[in-house]
Amino acid sequence: MSRYHKQVEIRWSDIDANQHMRHTAYADLCTHTRLEWLQDAGFGADRFFQLGFGPVIFKETTEYLREVKLGMRLDIDVVLVASSADHQRWVLRQQMMRDDGKLAAHYEVAGAWLDLSTRKLTTPPAELQAIFDDMPRSEDYHELPLSRVKP
Repeated sequence: MSRYHKQVEIRWSDIDANQHMRHTAYADLCTHTRLEWLQDAGFGADRFFQLGFGPVIFKETTEYLREVKLGMRLDIDVVLVASSADHQRWVLRQQMMRDDGKLAAHYEVAGAWLDLSTRKLTTPPAELQAIFDDMPRSEDYHELPLSRVKP
């Protein structure tokens, strides 16, 4: 699979009192991009609902590099930084590139899959594992140990 990109326009609701993009908007736009990537890969929100599981986030970080203002466009990508062999746990990185070609921010999120009935971590189905198998990896990609948590 080639590197996934999504272009978004910065809206009034994304702006803070300093007239630039508010910090939580970065996370919102990256989340939206990840869900669009999964939808485009054939595993949308409806599939999560059918199977009774979803993502749970353990850690997220944003490194802000350049200001983003109202009306600008960002190109946001998604790459795999780390994953357990079964893709139960994962780390994704997203770059947010401004429409002038300058990198605005790096965003990274670490998470896993949560069974919504048992409230425990679970291994994703084969169809989702295949999507993760096929996605681009970062240059510093590494494998995570398998979870010690029993599904």
